[in-house]
Order: sequence, then C-alpha cells, then structure tokens
Amino acid sequence: MTKVLKMLGGGGLAAVLGVVLLGFSGAFNATTVSAESPPNPPSRIVGSVKIDGVNAPAGTTIEAKIGNATCGVTSTFTSGSESRYSIDVPALDPGASPNCGTDGAVITFYIGGKLANESGKWANYELGTVNLTYTTPTPSATPKPPVTGNTVGATGETAAIWLFAILGMGALAFGVGGVTVARRSR
Repeated sequence: MTKVLKMLGGGGLAAVLGVVLLGFSGAFNATTVSAESPPNPPSRIVGSVKIDGVNAPAGTTIEAKIGNATCGVTSTFTSGSESRYSIDVPALDPGASPNCGTDGAVITFYIGGKLANESGKWANYELGTVNLTYTTPTPSATPKPPVTGNTVGATGETAAIWLFAILGMGALAFGVGGVTVARRSR
C-alpha cells in the first residue's frame, strides 16, 4: 500500500486523474447514433386502360394524384391484347418528394391529361387493381337563337329609342341651363 501511495503522491496521481478525466470526457461527448427507419413502401396499382371503349395506345401517360399533388406518372404498355399500366404511389413521409399517400387516401387518375372515370384508394399492404376508362363527352347540340320578327319594341330598337331619348333630354337640359345663365348675366 505504501508503494501505491508513494506512486500516487508524485506524478502518478496526476496521470491517473488525467486518464480518468479523459475517459469521462469521451463518454460525455459521445453522440448517440439512432438508426433511421426505412421509408414506407409505396402503394402499387395496376390495371387496364381504355379510351372510348378502345385500348389506349402504348405510351399514353397515366398520372396519379392525391389532392392537388402529382404522386406518380407512368405510361401504358401493351400486354397480350390489352393496354395496361403499373404505377407506384409513394407514402406520406416527411421530407419526401412527392409527399403523398396515407392509408385510404383517394387517388384520382388522369389518362393523357384527362380525368379518368375511376379512382382508387391508397393502401401499401396490398396490390391495388383499378381498370381505367375515359369517355369523350359528346358535344351537346348548340341551341338555336330565338326567332325574332320585325316588330317594334325588339331589343335592339328599344335600346336605340332610349339612347335618343336620353340624348335629347340632355341637350334640352343644357339648352335651358344656357338660357338661364345668359339671362342672369345681363
């Protein structure tokens, strides 16, 4: 014991304290490393694509949106005798771009920039199947203008009569005002 005390009495005590303090400083300065969780998997949706009952041409753009955010774009391909698509719609992850899907979110689809008749639900735990269709609206018949006759009181003639009446009254008012001012100035 006396040998230990003698050693600690000299420079040994300083050396031991230095090693201990150095060890503590490293322990207190260490940063914790936490493992990042992997990103949530996307929702994969597949199906056929028809425009006006006919297969969409290969390469037709399919866009998936949740709200106003575009959450995926793909194009059609031909498989057998069908026009098909497959699209991955990413999950809602902070910092991700695009920041899209949550369980049950409504996905709207656009075929070549036109809103498809069908929509889907976001679910990354199962493969979604949505067969997309778009039907071109038929042009509505243009209504014929009403038949007008040559009767007095037609809209154009009534407006002209009122215009001349107002102008005439304005001229009369200025004339009467001018006569009144001229009489007073004499």
